[in-house]
Amino acid sequence: MSYLGKAEGSNPEFSQKLVHTTIGSGGIGFLLGSTRGMLNEPLMETSASMRSVTAKSWNMAAREASLFAVLGAVYVTTEATAKDVRGTDDGYNRMIGACVVGLTAGARKGSFPQAAMACPAFAAVSAMIDACDATLRPPMEWQKEKHRY
Repeated sequence: MSYLGKAEGSNPEFSQKLVHTTIGSGGIGFLLGSTRGMLNEPLMETSASMRSVTAKSWNMAAREASLFAVLGAVYVTTEATAKDVRGTDDGYNRMIGACVVGLTAGARKGSFPQAAMACPAFAAVSAMIDACDATLRPPMEWQKEKHRY
């Protein structure tokens, strides 16, 4: 049953958070992708006019921006959904999100082998980042131990 557009038993806070984080990550992805696309501007050829080079640059920026925006939104949506379904907030949710991002990247290229390799690769990177407490350096407990070689 729905009442005024809200399904019975739904969690409006989860839905609101999901929409906000998806839009936010998509916007950040758009900024990163457009910056990357503009920095990868094709080299200007002597026969090419400035107008065609600028058009190619904007097309590349738009492609990169859409890729980053989609991947960011897919990651956040999958992670939040996994958190809601599983009921816990741990590294497995982030690994699931990273795996789905790898599958999405492979699907965008139309390559099943690439998707099959990207899923565990992205999940492994996510697990390594979680193991380092999202600081990209070993945890303090590991740094305090004396290593004997």
